[in-house]
Amino acid sequence: MFGNVRNSAESVGTIQGATPIAHESQRSGYRKPTHSLTVREVARLFEQAGVARTERSITNWCLPNRDGVPRLDSYFDPNERRYFITPESVRLAIEEEKAKARRAQTAPPLHQPHESAPATDGSPTHAEAPGDRADAEVRQLRQEVLDLKITNRAKDLFIEQLREERAAFAGERQSFIDKLLASNHRQGQLEAQMLQLSKGDAPNTTT
Repeated sequence: MFGNVRNSAESVGTIQGATPIAHESQRSGYRKPTHSLTVREVARLFEQAGVARTERSITNWCLPNRDGVPRLDSYFDPNERRYFITPESVRLAIEEEKAKARRAQTAPPLHQPHESAPATDGSPTHAEAPGDRADAEVRQLRQEVLDLKITNRAKDLFIEQLREERAAFAGERQSFIDKLLASNHRQGQLEAQMLQLSKGDAPNTTT
């Protein structure tokens, strides 16, 4: 009879699939000032970052994994009976999910064993999903926009270089004109002096 009595600890911590061990470990800790985000707020942050996750997934990340380490730094408040999570651990988890999404986009498609051989006339062998087609078009448009930005930037740099060279050439031309005018003026002065000297050296014919 005694062996059939249920341990009272088994009824503790049954919220959202949490194990009793996980809840007891949360209660044994303490809440830091950075434990400020609720599960719902964290799910909203993931959605805003483009990697939406359910509140159940967020809650599971608050529990220890097989190595005994939770993915999110959280504290389970026994009074409010909900988790409070640090923003820093949320930021790291969002970056990890984004990296996974990028790897999934760049990964080569899996080989389909029953896929028919490509047709010799160039027609597609299987129907393309609308979502895949839309993603491909979006990536192509983004690449075209990036190419146009690079081209426009190169044009702006080239135009700016031409303007600088034109301004430098205009400055050099003006300097050359000023030097030429100064040289002509100096030449005129020297010719006038020579003329005066020649008149002064001429023999006096008057007696």
